[in-house]
Amino acid sequence: MSQEKRNILLVDDHPENLLALEAVLDLPEYHLVRARSGMEALRLLLKKQFSLILLDVCMPGLNGFETAALIRERPKTRNTPIIFVTAVNKTEQDVAKGYSVGAVDYILKPFDPDALKAKVALLSGVHETDRMGPRAAPPTLQGRISSLNRSKGVPPHYLNLANAIPQIVWIAAPNGVIDFFNQPWFNYTGLTFEESEGWGWKKLIHPEDLQPALDGWSEAIRLEKDYEIEYRLKRADGAYRWHLVRAFPERDPQGRILAWHGTSTDVNDQKQVQEKLQRTIEALEQKKTEAEMATRLKSEFVSNVSHELRTPLNAIFGYTALQLQGAYGEMTEEQKVPVDRIQKNAAELLGLINNLLDLSKLESNRIPILLEPVDLKSLLPEVFKNVAPLMDGKQVEVLWRIQNDLAPLQTDSLKVRQIFMNLLTNAIKFTDQGSITLSIFNEAGGIGLSIADTGIGIKEADLPIIFDPFRQIDGSTTRRVGGSGLGLTIVKKMVDVLQGRIDVKSEFGKGSTFTVFLPQLRAASSESTHSQEQAPAA
Repeated sequence: MSQEKRNILLVDDHPENLLALEAVLDLPEYHLVRARSGMEALRLLLKKQFSLILLDVCMPGLNGFETAALIRERPKTRNTPIIFVTAVNKTEQDVAKGYSVGAVDYILKPFDPDALKAKVALLSGVHETDRMGPRAAPPTLQGRISSLNRSKGVPPHYLNLANAIPQIVWIAAPNGVIDFFNQPWFNYTGLTFEESEGWGWKKLIHPEDLQPALDGWSEAIRLEKDYEIEYRLKRADGAYRWHLVRAFPERDPQGRILAWHGTSTDVNDQKQVQEKLQRTIEALEQKKTEAEMATRLKSEFVSNVSHELRTPLNAIFGYTALQLQGAYGEMTEEQKVPVDRIQKNAAELLGLINNLLDLSKLESNRIPILLEPVDLKSLLPEVFKNVAPLMDGKQVEVLWRIQNDLAPLQTDSLKVRQIFMNLLTNAIKFTDQGSITLSIFNEAGGIGLSIADTGIGIKEADLPIIFDPFRQIDGSTTRRVGGSGLGLTIVKKMVDVLQGRIDVKSEFGKGSTFTVFLPQLRAASSESTHSQEQAPAA
């Protein structure tokens, strides 16, 4: 004998939506019936019994919530499962409202065909079992109903749904006394219904969380507002796990509370991840604070040491200068050689001290920016004169390529001077013969300058580290030409302070080209990371 078809009522005011539902549910076991409004659905329900109703939420006239409420008022349709179909994102209030008027589930448009088929098959089948009477229900289901639901009288298909989900579901009377739990509660706690009902559940809450949980629940009941809290709940094996507990009131048309519907969701794993993340953040913040403190202490130390070292150096410069000038008697050329060497070494030491002090200020963002119009065509030749003595004894030709229509650059002249001096010094030290080409040119938003040499060049593997402090690529070469390993580090940090960029191209054995772009600065932009001062008017 062929199986009787299940009547499925499809309610939607848009024909295209009804057509989409029919395309998915056009199966031999279903008889699909259309309704274009809530009123038409109510008329059809008077004439025919349905195993399931798919009901659109947003409809003109009677909307889905109002239609569902009227369906629940009629005894013959009170237990017919209703699935709300909506294209609107569900808020918690919408979900609560839907369940309070009798919905058993939601489906969002556009819907997943497989999920829709599965839900319709389950819910329509459950209702058919309920409609045929207790004799047709499996004994295990009847046993579950009698043991878990003595006082609530929850329809079996609702109980089936409640037991199928992994969350703990519970229902309480208006006074907060719980008189229904779904099967996951008993699986998790190991308690019986008699041990759990009323206020028996509270003995499973962690002692540290018990009072806040009870106080919050009492306040929600007194103020008739939603309840939400996290607390630890004891498992059957004695372990405590964090749960997110929520409850909302179900009200009658007059606004009186009929019952409280609640869920308890295991969030222990998420909680542990959050706590671990928080500990990591706190540890990182602590390390950041310690690093900032160490940087500050280092800067103060370097500043103090630099001051202490400058004092004897000034004396060395002063006395050797006097000696060379004949203040202590005329000196022979042979006698002047060691005094010259003393001055030269003292100058190198002063340069190292200045580099350390500059680096310390740059790292602690304590170096001010003094903005003024800078004429690079005159500034850079002046800088070259200061380092020209380094070329003595070298067969190196200096080539200048300066664009004629260079505009003044709004920037910090002292920092540009130091960038150029360090790059030029670096090029001279590592170029014994060949040429050094100095170029200055306009570029969008600012000015570019480059220094290209035909020196020893840089290996490709070493390019990523050339701006690291105290990193010297070739120790033997460095010992020959001297230097602290801070020159390029300071250049990079100075360029960053001036919001520019620096690029390096090099071929080992053939030379290197350092190109710097410096933008036109304005007071507002320069204040973002470093202190800024405006140059006095001429």
